[in-house]
Amino acid sequence: MERNGSTISTNTIVKLTPGDIFDKYRGTFYTLVVVTILLIAWYFAANRIQNTLLLPYFQETAREFFTAWFDYRIMSNLALTLRRVFTGFLYAFLIGIPLGLLMGYSQTALQAFSPIMNSVRQVPIMAWVPLSIIWFGLGDGPTVFLIAMSAVFPLVINTIAGVHGIDPNYYNAARSMGASLPNIIRDIVVPGALPSILTGCRLAMGFGWMSVICAEFIATSAGFGFLMVEAQVRLETAQLYALMVMSGLVGFVIDKGFLIIEKKLTSWRFKDGFVGS
Repeated sequence: MERNGSTISTNTIVKLTPGDIFDKYRGTFYTLVVVTILLIAWYFAANRIQNTLLLPYFQETAREFFTAWFDYRIMSNLALTLRRVFTGFLYAFLIGIPLGLLMGYSQTALQAFSPIMNSVRQVPIMAWVPLSIIWFGLGDGPTVFLIAMSAVFPLVINTIAGVHGIDPNYYNAARSMGASLPNIIRDIVVPGALPSILTGCRLAMGFGWMSVICAEFIATSAGFGFLMVEAQVRLETAQLYALMVMSGLVGFVIDKGFLIIEKKLTSWRFKDGFVGS
């Protein structure tokens, strides 16, 4: 760039101050502080109680936690559980999204299906365990069914809310220009409801991950939840705590993955402020 016969460099280097770095990673810093406080409290509480069955020593649990990531048996069972979760989530997605779009767009469908759906979703997920075993036997069948049952309702409810949040003027404008129903669904309903659908996906996956651990306590003889039961039976509390922490971290990573997808698909929601966590 030239001005008054002289060249002005446009390659300016922006230097981040410590304050800028802190503002950028403020949430991470606060999380690390809270986690550190909790771990210190755990360390002193365990040494005070001195009852490893009730609260194992922090150093023993940490050792179990780190070695578990290199244990083939644990990781293979974790992979099995993840496969069940994503399979159940896929079934819930294929059922919940079309049903939610239908109920959100059609008042008749909403009135027809809403009482049934709201009644079924009040049944505790563990109450479905005996029936799922009768239907599918032991193994993947009842587990995948319970995951799908847990995940489908957040998807339906959030999709309905997303469709209802669309400005009616968009429908009127599309109809005035001769848009057909498939065009309205494709160009207005689905894009307008997409943020709510993605939020429903995050919630559905979270419910599915929690339900699979519970289902594997009862309805299967393999999986990550089954390993927790084994640790409890053998009174290996340190390993049980380590597996619980692993379960929380895996669920956290899955949720972060969905949040990244949400940011990519609806980037306009994140430009002017912070959305999500």
